[in-house]
Amino acid sequence: MVTMCQNLLKRPKNCAIISVTVLGLSVKQEDIKMAQTGKITALYCRFSADDGMKGDSDSIAHQKDILTEYANNHGLTNQRFYVDDGVSGVTFERAGFKAMLTDIENGLVGTVVVKDMSRFGRNYLMVGQYLEIVFPEYGVRFIAISDNVDSDEGINDLMPINNLLNEWYARDISRKERAVIQNKDNNGGRTTSKPIYGYKKADYDKEKWIIDEPAAQVVRRIFEMYLNGIGVNEIARTLTNENILRPAAHKGHKTGIRCEDFDEYFWHHSTIHNILKSQEYCGDTVNFRKTKLSYKSKKIVKNPKEKIKIFYNTQEPIVTREQFERVQELLGEPKKKPKSTERPLYYGYLFCEACKRPMRINRRISRKISSTYFCYLASKKQGACTFHCINEGVLSSVVLEQINRLIVFAKTNRKVFDEMLRSKSAGIFLAELKSVTDELDSVRTRISEIDRFVQGLFESKIKGEIDSDMFCTFSESYRREKTELNERLEFLTDKEETLKKKSNKSVTLGTTIHNYDTISEVTPEVLRDFIDRIEVGDVTGNLAGGKKSRKISVFFIGIGEVFPD
Repeated sequence: MVTMCQNLLKRPKNCAIISVTVLGLSVKQEDIKMAQTGKITALYCRFSADDGMKGDSDSIAHQKDILTEYANNHGLTNQRFYVDDGVSGVTFERAGFKAMLTDIENGLVGTVVVKDMSRFGRNYLMVGQYLEIVFPEYGVRFIAISDNVDSDEGINDLMPINNLLNEWYARDISRKERAVIQNKDNNGGRTTSKPIYGYKKADYDKEKWIIDEPAAQVVRRIFEMYLNGIGVNEIARTLTNENILRPAAHKGHKTGIRCEDFDEYFWHHSTIHNILKSQEYCGDTVNFRKTKLSYKSKKIVKNPKEKIKIFYNTQEPIVTREQFERVQELLGEPKKKPKSTERPLYYGYLFCEACKRPMRINRRISRKISSTYFCYLASKKQGACTFHCINEGVLSSVVLEQINRLIVFAKTNRKVFDEMLRSKSAGIFLAELKSVTDELDSVRTRISEIDRFVQGLFESKIKGEIDSDMFCTFSESYRREKTELNERLEFLTDKEETLKKKSNKSVTLGTTIHNYDTISEVTPEVLRDFIDRIEVGDVTGNLAGGKKSRKISVFFIGIGEVFPD
């Protein structure tokens, strides 16, 4: 057949060819011209799960057979396959399609053949753009075999409708998949297919996570190091230097997939940070952290806090809840990172009484005798705050004395101390928590009202009851109000969470304090067990050696200030 086509191409130019019959098959003049130019006939195949799992009917192999047979029967030579297996049709970010598009832009492709329009794509806007704009500009002929589409014969008026139906099909599949996932998430099921570092799937139940002890030991160590004042960069360097397998390499050793030697033991600081932020380590399941923008987009975005769902105590914890919450407090504090690898002793605990901002360490002074902390705002801008500063040795003597007083008081007056814990917790937090909760309910109610009002406005505009100008005026006003309410909602949600944690901490202090007899030195562990915050105020007198005594307010976890200075 090819030889006969080549002979036909040698006919004089003035001899018109409408169609010829070669071995009983009709070959168009355009097909013969394409053979003459030597351009590529692009045979494009695509298959993915969003196509309904039709088995072999739409498989890549089956599509290749159909396309090859059609191209051979219609004299389309120089065939080349472009394949995307396992890629959704709603996106055109596909390796095979992009390779074909590059060849089209380079003038190498003359014809594109697909089994049907849905194989080409399920986004009717993009499909229309390629078929009606891009392909004609590059002189590319498009053929969809099952849909009887051939751009050389003109685009059928019903083709855009077929493209729209293909997109609706993809959207329907996406909605059903999302519904299944959301139902599972809402009921506390796991939607992630792989356990995080430190856990593994149970042999008897693939949905259940059990502790992977070798990795769990590393996780516990990371939390302990951070609570003891070691930063994420130093933790990462320590684990790297000790040749401890990083999470991906640990998994690779289990599955037999090895990394390069350097990669196996290299811990990045972001890995440490992600481990410290994972609430699953205290035994919870966290769902709806992220979502896709839409079924057309592969971009993944973070969900706002109100959409995240947490199911408590769903697996055995690797770290205690108290450890995890304290780490979150340290991670969330907007403090400047210290330049040294080890944090100052009072890093995250010490605040200026006047401006309530964290105090910083003065390293130039600290090299002489001992560390000194100061109010950064006062040093940065004159008159912005009173210049409060405190020597670490003086501060530690006050903190040590107050902690020991609390221990003695708790052991000698157990009932009084327990009653103080209950009353302090109720008095300090519960009233404020109720106020925040009430305001949260009010804000949520108003947001729901605005949504109903906007919907009503839209319906009124459709019915012609209000004009476009009035609709725009009211809808813009509601939009601004809703934006402000959403910001307030986020602030109140964070505050409610903080208050609940602080309310629960009083119980923790009541248990921890009885583990101590007396304390001879202030350490990071002691601060973690007893102290919520410390505030430094104005000068109250002079001490020996020319040092100043200042007002120091020590706030204990869950109960606040017990011994006012």
